[in-house]
Amino acid sequence: MHRLKIFTATVTALLVCTNAQSLSMKSGGVTRTYVLHVPSGLPANPPLMFILCGHGMTGAQQQSDTKMDIIADREKFITVYPDAISTNWDQTGTTDFVYYVNLLDTLDAKYHVDKKRVYVAGFSQGAGMTHAVGCGYADIFAAIAPVSGNIPATCAPKRPIPMFLTFGTGTTEIATPEKFMASAQTWAKLDGCPTTPTIIRPYPATNAKSVVTRITYAPCTNGTEVIADSIQGGPHQWPMDTTTKVNNSEEVWAFFKRFSLTGTTSIPHRSISAAEKRISATLVNGEILLDGVSDKSAVHVFDHEGREVVTAQLGQRRIVFKNQARGVYQIEVKENGVTRAITMAVP
Repeated sequence: MHRLKIFTATVTALLVCTNAQSLSMKSGGVTRTYVLHVPSGLPANPPLMFILCGHGMTGAQQQSDTKMDIIADREKFITVYPDAISTNWDQTGTTDFVYYVNLLDTLDAKYHVDKKRVYVAGFSQGAGMTHAVGCGYADIFAAIAPVSGNIPATCAPKRPIPMFLTFGTGTTEIATPEKFMASAQTWAKLDGCPTTPTIIRPYPATNAKSVVTRITYAPCTNGTEVIADSIQGGPHQWPMDTTTKVNNSEEVWAFFKRFSLTGTTSIPHRSISAAEKRISATLVNGEILLDGVSDKSAVHVFDHEGREVVTAQLGQRRIVFKNQARGVYQIEVKENGVTRAITMAVP
């Protein structure tokens, strides 16, 4: 039985890798390399996903870590894993961004990709580049999904672009959880999203063991969305463990496939009433004062690592909040089966 399982797994891996190619092209007079996976049975105009590796990594390593090709084979889209020069992306110039566009043109000439459904995901330094692609090339790429990376200090996208951020709270290798959430909130503002997100904890709700919290800002301008998956205690990684986390590659594709350059492709958005948007929190003399809620609301306060530090029933729209550490806290208010959330900073 064990030999059969090993044999089956090996055959599956071989089938997945059969259509992968290590290729090269010229961009800016320099030879650039990349790994390309082209599934069989593609439609006439297939979607294309760029997956950008982290610093010190290769495209082949990113391909192995994400196992995105398995999903590409099932869903019929092309994946490409570009290599950085000396495993380090040029974050200050335009060299690599020009390379991405040239690579897109090269692949389009051969495979006639759906130019309205070209996506970018990335990990670590590649996530920073993914944010930057959203800031500078939103007219070319339909949606972005950075994993453990922050938005640049300056960002002026040409249009609202859907953004899906994933980060772990158990490491500060790239940034603190507060900075990751600041990136999500910046995108929410750029995309014209409601200031109050919808919270699902645990995510998915069907997995009681999950340490993932999904924070969704929607609906935003032109049907876009901003999502942040916060993984309590999670390390600096592209998560794939569905026991307590999520298969991030599946989540990324589930997000991407709903969007194109011309808007959404399928799932309708839930409308949010004006009443849901009007919620605010102020810390005064050791108490959180809440506006936009009723006295019968249940309140839960979580720190940046997802730990619940206060749970209370509102009395006169306030709760006691003394002797808490500095940082960013998330306040969830539950009333009549609806959960609303807002962040609050303790200086």
